Amino acid sequence: MKKYSVIKTLSIFTALILSLGLHAKYTAKDKQELLQRAPGLTSKSVQRRLMRANELIAQDNRKGAIEILVKMTEKNYRPFEKAKVWQTLAYAYAQTEQYKKARNAFMETVKLNALPYKPTLQSIFALAQLHLMAENYKESEKYLNDWFTLSNEERPDAYVFAATIQFHKGDKKKALESVLKALKISKKPKENWLTFAVSLLYEQNRFTEAGEMLFKLVEINTGKKMYWTQLAGSLLNQDKAMEALAVMDLALKMELLDQEGEFLNIVSLYLSNGLPYEASLLMKTAFSKKVIKKDKKNLELYANSLIQAKEYDKAMAPLESAAKLSKDGKLFALKARLHLEKEEFKTAISLFDQALNKGLKKKETGQVLVEKSVALIQLGEPKKALPLLNKAVKYEDSKKMAENWLSYIERI
Repeated sequence: MKKYSVIKTLSIFTALILSLGLHAKYTAKDKQELLQRAPGLTSKSVQRRLMRANELIAQDNRKGAIEILVKMTEKNYRPFEKAKVWQTLAYAYAQTEQYKKARNAFMETVKLNALPYKPTLQSIFALAQLHLMAENYKESEKYLNDWFTLSNEERPDAYVFAATIQFHKGDKKKALESVLKALKISKKPKENWLTFAVSLLYEQNRFTEAGEMLFKLVEINTGKKMYWTQLAGSLLNQDKAMEALAVMDLALKMELLDQEGEFLNIVSLYLSNGLPYEASLLMKTAFSKKVIKKDKKNLELYANSLIQAKEYDKAMAPLESAAKLSKDGKLFALKARLHLEKEEFKTAISLFDQALNKGLKKKETGQVLVEKSVALIQLGEPKKALPLLNKAVKYEDSKKMAENWLSYIERI
């Protein structure tokens, strides 16, 4: 156990008291007296009964042990003996989930003020825990504050305990300070402490620190999907899209991801990082494994990833499927443009017609009329293009383009 000078100890205790927002019941003088307290004397009859009660507890016969101990509390024993009885009874009650009785028994133990240093601290800490379980946050904090005042230890779990109380009292800022203190002094922080810290850091938009905690969580429990997805989200909040992609890609390779949304998130990350071909490959795999549905939205995304990757021929089939599922002709127009780019003018014209027949918005309608006209001109049929261009002139967004092509027809 680490020991401090009296002055240093007092300064630490003062800080702890302020951090918990309560005045301690005990003083530094009480602590010094408690540290010097020796165990009291125990008569043979009391020792025999306590040993019997403990034997019954070890045999899982706690009911029998409690019967013995309850009778012993009624006897006129010396304070040290009585305190030992009450403490043993308190543990027996706690083990049988009789928490209110356990709390009362520990209170009797502490009130007697007769046990040596360690057993006294154990009783006070147990009281703080039992009050927390009963949602008596003020009382729990009071006893925990007493424990901090008397203790020579810097126990990480005590700071997490303090954080839990502060969280339930609505002081999330102090709760975060306490749990971060616990993580700082802990050689091997527990998983639930880290997740507690992450949730509090997220609430305060401290994404960089949350990311650091999530890296530790991934190391502790590599098979827990939630930590990987949260880590990726934290990196995205820091504008680290490529790092987020690397995290999600590794989680995918570890076969941790199995939901449609997770696959689509990776596709989105591929596209935002300028990797459309990789996005298309992932979508192809996801379709084959039936992880994602072949609905209009996903087929369109697949086609667009192929188009961005300049894999125009491969984009045709998913684009056609998406176009058929669409309520308007926008995707038929997109497919027509691909054929126009490849100088497959007849196919482009047929698809532009399908787009117009299925329906388009005003802005898109004018554009499609101009593009169909271009295909007709390229096929040597400018006269067929004229009525289309005259219609396109009536749309504000396509007026200028239509006028330019009309001028071109007049010159040829």
